Amino acid sequence: MSRRILITGGARRLGKTLTEHYLEQGCEVVAHYNTRNELAPHPSLKVIQGNLGDNADTLRLCQELAKEQPFDVVIHNASCFAPDASAGFTPAEQAAHINKHLNVHVTAPMLITQALANSWNEDASMVVISDIYVDIPNHRFAAYCASKAALHNWALSMAQRLAGKVRVNILQPGPIQFLPDHTEEYRNQVLSQSLIRRELGYGAIVKACDYLIDNDAVTGSTMRVDGGRFVANRYDQTFAD
Repeated sequence: MSRRILITGGARRLGKTLTEHYLEQGCEVVAHYNTRNELAPHPSLKVIQGNLGDNADTLRLCQELAKEQPFDVVIHNASCFAPDASAGFTPAEQAAHINKHLNVHVTAPMLITQALANSWNEDASMVVISDIYVDIPNHRFAAYCASKAALHNWALSMAQRLAGKVRVNILQPGPIQFLPDHTEEYRNQVLSQSLIRRELGYGAIVKACDYLIDNDAVTGSTMRVDGGRFVANRYDQTFAD
């Protein structure tokens, strides 16, 4: 069945995989991106740029999205992931670091969803990509973890607010796909903390999205896709004295 789908952060990594999957399924996709669009042109694809870390640019993006035809599915996938130590240590630097994470993970999804208030088709669905760090935070990424937790809570509120109109569900990925700069030592350490003990790839998230989109009995639910890491040894942390 052909659907119209909006995917934020839809032109790189996981978002690119999701976009290509739904194009292959015969869907029309509007893929948002910030700095890099790695998607090949496609007759059923529209790409739209916006810096979700900048509220003014998010508002501009919302104006464009409000002009689109109604959507069957919205996937809030855009993300910002940086350790707190990378931001610098002055109050101004930390404030900018925190605000960027909150803007991308909380303000932007809220504003985009509000802009689409009258742009949903019947039996619509929204999938929000959260993180297992919502429940098992890592102190080195406190701003990321806190903002993803806020995103998670907001999504549950949307399941209530949009009940009967849009089904809203949450995906909590673990470390699914390694990046080229991840060392062999790091990869082995991460896999040792998983019950499945193998790299699952972005396809695992695609399958989970398909399930949440297709199953009309599921809303307000949280699905972990982490290879069992949540109940395994999790991760090593070193805490300050």
